[in-house]
Amino acid sequence: MNPPLISVITPTFNSGAKIAATVASVLSQQKGLYEFLVIDGGSTDGTLAHLRAQGPALRYVSEPDEGIYDAMNKGIRLTSGKFLYFLGAGDRLLPGVLEAVAAEIRKLPCQGQTSQPTLLYGNVDWPGYSQPYDGRFNRFKLLRRNICHQAIFYQRSVFERLGFYNTKYRFLADWEFNIRCFNDGRIRKRYIPLRIANYEAGGKSATTADPAFCAELLRLSRGWLNAEEERNLVLALDEAVWRLYQAGSHIPLQCKVTLLKHDCSAKTICLVVCSMCGFSFARFKQVLAFGVALKRMIFRQRREHRL
Repeated sequence: MNPPLISVITPTFNSGAKIAATVASVLSQQKGLYEFLVIDGGSTDGTLAHLRAQGPALRYVSEPDEGIYDAMNKGIRLTSGKFLYFLGAGDRLLPGVLEAVAAEIRKLPCQGQTSQPTLLYGNVDWPGYSQPYDGRFNRFKLLRRNICHQAIFYQRSVFERLGFYNTKYRFLADWEFNIRCFNDGRIRKRYIPLRIANYEAGGKSATTADPAFCAELLRLSRGWLNAEEERNLVLALDEAVWRLYQAGSHIPLQCKVTLLKHDCSAKTICLVVCSMCGFSFARFKQVLAFGVALKRMIFRQRREHRL
């Protein structure tokens, strides 16, 4: 039996009623183009009942796992499609989109049977954005923000070449994997101007900081950037550290050292020192306010002295 063109993989855990819209959006696509596998982490709500109700229209596996990227890696191993697509619980494929993507795959050399591993990506509809997110990417743009995995179709050979998702990045392993893809000249990256899915947003990767990823972002980009681009990336890392600290997350030592080496802002230097002293974000703001008031007082005294 020939493998399907596309494997749609949905990781889920206690997704409740929202899994219904996701499943319906996949099952409405043209039959024969895809296989559909749900990797469930051992849900205890109504998720499994809904999956069972679909009968043979989809396959599912339910067992404890180590998180979303462990589930996605499991899905890669358990499917056979030539291209792999990951759709989160709560996200929805747009009508007819797999047929449109299949047409784009047929435009590739040898109709997608090319020996050059290929990554096809388009756009998603994202709440809060006035237009589809987020167009064509280059390496520098990818270091500032990620391509949603709901917009990407990976040829299976991409994973055979690069390996699977690195589960040490608990919430942003797909971003790290995309950086690896763009850093490999032997992987073809092709943008297709299609809206692929409605992205629910609000998931772990969008709302939770990933300290391991933030700590290694500059290492992942080594050799890509000129001086100005590296400075811009440090500013982005500066912002990420602020979010980590505000959320009460641990800031890895390597991340702090990287910022201090790259002439970060005075406020971030204060933040790093406060975090190393174990101060809360609220206490940091008090220290910062005191520093700003002291600075203004010194400037005022200098000005009065000159007069």
